[in-house]
Amino acid sequence: MKKLIIFLFALALLASAHAFQSDVYQNKASAKPDSLAITKGDSTEYELIVFDPGFHSWFISNRKPVWYHGNEYYRTKNSLYTTYWNIRVHENMHRPPYDFEIVYDPTVDYGIEVNWQLFWYFKYLGQKYNIRLGP
Repeated sequence: MKKLIIFLFALALLASAHAFQSDVYQNKASAKPDSLAITKGDSTEYELIVFDPGFHSWFISNRKPVWYHGNEYYRTKNSLYTTYWNIRVHENMHRPPYDFEIVYDPTVDYGIEVNWQLFWYFKYLGQKYNIRLGP
């Protein structure tokens, strides 16, 4: 049985909330203002949930198609970005925008849709905060 994995980022207070739902992506308001979570559904499917109100519109206008890269590419990049993100979380002592550590297991196959969306979430964070995640 695969673990339930939850990611949380507290980035800023919510001024408004967008609602969007599909099989692999949901954007809802929560008690923690802006966050990200990967949760396990009833079967072995995973779902990416982003609580950042600006992500959905940015994602729609900036993403490339899911088939643009393969799942292994997304998994490798997400593992790298997660490592660099977590290093910055510890260096900045959980100060914004590095409020929460990300737990990403590269040995778990979250599926190409979740890996693709997480990859673009890191791109969004890089553009929003003008940061570079990676060597």
